[in-house]
Amino acid sequence: MRLSVAELVYKINKVECQVNKARVSDVTCRLKAINWNVALVNMDCFLILPVISPVVRLQVFLKDYSNQFKPFLIDVTFKLCEVIDRKNFIPYGVMFWNILKRFTNVNESCSVSGHLSARNGYLDTSFLPPFPHGTYQISLIFSDKNLTNSEFLANVKLFVESMDRIKSKKFRD
Repeated sequence: MRLSVAELVYKINKVECQVNKARVSDVTCRLKAINWNVALVNMDCFLILPVISPVVRLQVFLKDYSNQFKPFLIDVTFKLCEVIDRKNFIPYGVMFWNILKRFTNVNESCSVSGHLSARNGYLDTSFLPPFPHGTYQISLIFSDKNLTNSEFLANVKLFVESMDRIKSKKFRD
């Protein structure tokens, strides 16, 4: 007798993008459902001014029994340049950079400008640690920080369900 182990998947159910219109224009955020287990994120935007020192705040929220999102373990802020240059090894920063490299046109340089795009992005269990089953909101707040001030650029919210893989049943006559 063989026991099967359920395979964990992270299905993105919704994506929201809010931007600073003085710094970012022509924004699109779309989600394309592929099957019961996978949906792909596609995003585009144009940076009006270059981002010299990008800072990312990554927060995770868990939906509780009262349908409210409450903070869940992760609330980190990191300078993206330090992660790219391998001067900062904060685990969530490294995970974020690996996902960014794989699905976007952001390259190894620290300064970011012009058209940015993300194509066919998804969250795989190889990218993230295992989360308990439930519904999560992952908030990515982007800002441009220099010595004197910090300017908000965008907030991208991913609504994700951590669940067992749904196996399709094919019926035969």
